[in-house]
Amino acid sequence: MAMESQRLAGDVAVVTGAASGLSRGIALKLARNGATVACADINDKETARTVDLIEADGGDAFAVRMDVGDSAAVKRAFKEVVDKTGKITILINGAALIKFSPIETCSDEEWEQVVRVDLTGCFYTLREVHPYMKDGGGGRIVQISSSSAKSGSSFGGPHYTASKGGVISLSKYAARRWAKDNIRVTTICPGISNTPLGNHPDAPRPLADFVQDIPMGRVAEPEDIAGVVLFLVSDESNYVTGITVDVNGGREVYGN
Repeated sequence: MAMESQRLAGDVAVVTGAASGLSRGIALKLARNGATVACADINDKETARTVDLIEADGGDAFAVRMDVGDSAAVKRAFKEVVDKTGKITILINGAALIKFSPIETCSDEEWEQVVRVDLTGCFYTLREVHPYMKDGGGGRIVQISSSSAKSGSSFGGPHYTASKGGVISLSKYAARRWAKDNIRVTTICPGISNTPLGNHPDAPRPLADFVQDIPMGRVAEPEDIAGVVLFLVSDESNYVTGITVDVNGGREVYGN
């Protein structure tokens, strides 16, 4: 797919978790609409693949190594992006770790590992990007939560579900606090998706089993989520902040 538009021309977007899944799809979508995309992840090989895919489309991207669970690494990565591009105007917090232990057998170590990536990682990136966006006149942040945060689904275990619930609250806090800085913060709650996370070999149910619970009759593809992200970071949503958008094919609407 070639370039779609120039609606994000001049923007610099940092996309965490860009080596795969929803974040890869989002990185591609932002680049196809004119943004320069810093693809942030710890998987160097697959991050380079995302950059290659963007460049093959005629977009502009580069890789930056970022472990979102390490505050010093987050600080270094954001400085690297700004040193290279001069600014950051968009942040997509999509990096995620999933484990499937139930609450009864979840270890302290596993709980802390998942929460550090899925929730604390968002805190680190928000804290780090704020001064760059504020000094640059504003920005747009989209955080990727999960339908599990609202449904209480045990698909990802207690740590994943609790972390994703925390992401929604953290977004609302930041949106309220930073509106005066012209920084908009929103959240997306995807339903089950056709990604490596959705197809995880340790998952309690195969992906195909979820289709019967979805009114629209299919699981999400990365492009389904990326289109909503594009709206939330574009001028079309410039009076929108603090909201949470469910993108789940109607599944949670009907309580399945």
